[in-house]
Amino acid sequence: MIRSALVLVSITSVAFGSTPPPTNSKPPAQQIGAKAFRPFTGKVTANKVRMRIKPDLDSHIVRQANKNDLFLVVAEEGEFFAIEPPKDIKGYVFRSYILDDIVEVSKVNVRLEPNQDAPIIGQLEAGMKVQSHVCPSNHKWLEIGAPKGTHFYVSKEFLVSVGGPEYIANMEKRKTQAEELLHEALAQAEIESKKSYEDMSILPVVEQFQTLLHAYSDFPEIVTLAKEKLSALKETFLNKKIAFLETKAELSPKAREELLAKHKEESRDLSVDTAEQSHPGWLKKTAKKESSSDYRFWDTLEESLYLSWTSFHSGKKMDEFYAEQMANAKVLTGVLEPYQDTVKEKPGNFLLRNENGPVAYLYSTHVDLEKLCDQEVSLLVSPRPNNHFAFPAYFVLSIE
Repeated sequence: MIRSALVLVSITSVAFGSTPPPTNSKPPAQQIGAKAFRPFTGKVTANKVRMRIKPDLDSHIVRQANKNDLFLVVAEEGEFFAIEPPKDIKGYVFRSYILDDIVEVSKVNVRLEPNQDAPIIGQLEAGMKVQSHVCPSNHKWLEIGAPKGTHFYVSKEFLVSVGGPEYIANMEKRKTQAEELLHEALAQAEIESKKSYEDMSILPVVEQFQTLLHAYSDFPEIVTLAKEKLSALKETFLNKKIAFLETKAELSPKAREELLAKHKEESRDLSVDTAEQSHPGWLKKTAKKESSSDYRFWDTLEESLYLSWTSFHSGKKMDEFYAEQMANAKVLTGVLEPYQDTVKEKPGNFLLRNENGPVAYLYSTHVDLEKLCDQEVSLLVSPRPNNHFAFPAYFVLSIE
């Protein structure tokens, strides 16, 4: 009797499909090989790509994204990627639902714009703490950040992975650094542009702009503005230099044109379009040449002397001016040392000494005299005004 009952139970179980599964069976998700979605940083591949409230082509458009914009992609749904809202997107809550930044009731709608017809992008629960401030355009609403868990949607067709979730965070940090550097460079450029030529010191600002152009080239809007402001600074500097030189010597129209052409050629040293500028050592080389305001002072003095000389040698080039200087040069020997006294109208920034004491004041735009300090030297020099100082002054043309 017992045996018959067991057989009957067995037959009944088979008939109703309640036979327990084999012990080695796998859950359905494992059977189909489902994988968890891995968030990534996505880059937009086209302009005017629509960001929507829902993964639906008929859904409300939040905004249009531009080529190279970055988003944190957190999920996928059909033909769309779900993205974290950009940080500049705000949500709006009716003001009476929040008191002292604490949500007073449950299921408070957060809308995309400060009006009751705007799309809902999330909800807040009672007791939640939010940071808010009164909406400037409608004081009945509070402006808050997009609620946690809010997602917008972009077609998969227009997003490509460029790295993990950390990539966008790193890029945002770099962009903040670039914006701070740009702000500082713009402010300093404005300050320098208001100074007289003699007081201008543009190298630090140029270095800031160059850093933006070379180290932050992946932010085209910042690079474009940096280029424009650098060009404007160079133009201001050149115009002030020409005006300064005109006060030192009466310029003929031809001499002025030649001077302008010379400086426009030299201004390419500050251009970002030359192959030389792309080399990392460029700034170091430029800084070496312009590191002291003394260099610019002596360079300007030499140009004013050349322009005075052209009054009697019309049409002559600066090379011809120095050729004449070389033909009438003299030789001086001694030990070279810096002349560091802070005095007005000093006739040189180096002193030459021999066994009897100081011999002459020296300066040069042709020879790096700093490298020769504390050495016995023999120099080919040309006389210069000594501004009533104790010893004669000379321009160093070359080393003997």
